[in-house]
Amino acid sequence: MFVSKIIISEDFESIKEEMIEQYGNNNLRFIPKIPVNEFLLDDARAVEKESYIAETNEKIIVLMAQNYRIEAQNFLLKLLEEPPSNIKFAIVVPSKNLLLPTIKSRLICEKRNIQKSKNSLNLKLDKMDLKILFEFLQKNENLDKNELIEKITLLAEQMIKIKDFNAKELEFFYEAYELAKLNAKSSLILTTLLLNFYTKK
Repeated sequence: MFVSKIIISEDFESIKEEMIEQYGNNNLRFIPKIPVNEFLLDDARAVEKESYIAETNEKIIVLMAQNYRIEAQNFLLKLLEEPPSNIKFAIVVPSKNLLLPTIKSRLICEKRNIQKSKNSLNLKLDKMDLKILFEFLQKNENLDKNELIEKITLLAEQMIKIKDFNAKELEFFYEAYELAKLNAKSSLILTTLLLNFYTKK
């Protein structure tokens, strides 16, 4: 039995495939049919219309969008609070901060971390020169908080395998991690970490 929820993920395709595999195409309705950049009031009205089509089995209405218009969210409030019989909802969104507190209070929230392989750093630290360092920083200058924390963790794991760090240097990894949690700029943190490592060679 499905419980209505908010799913935090950017990988809409994986979520869609997983839901079809788990619940079957007949029990799912994707509105809009393909993920969109912005979920509009018209989409919310389509959700309401679909909700009131009577079903004998459980029906899960899946909303997938990069962003949700405030008027669309407000329109859905009552429906989410008092759904018709056998109707469940899954709202898939990249960040829960994109949803109104009133929406978040009505549904449980499930965060999905896509398991990236451990080589997702795409950086050979033992062969790193300034050119490679600069290219890496360019690719990773606008990471969100979670992505940055992941990169710091991967960098720490790999750097420690290559070099010996004293207590003060190890403390810097912890400070970088704490700064990342406070939404510090990824380019500044990664530049400092990598330059410290590079000059230690």
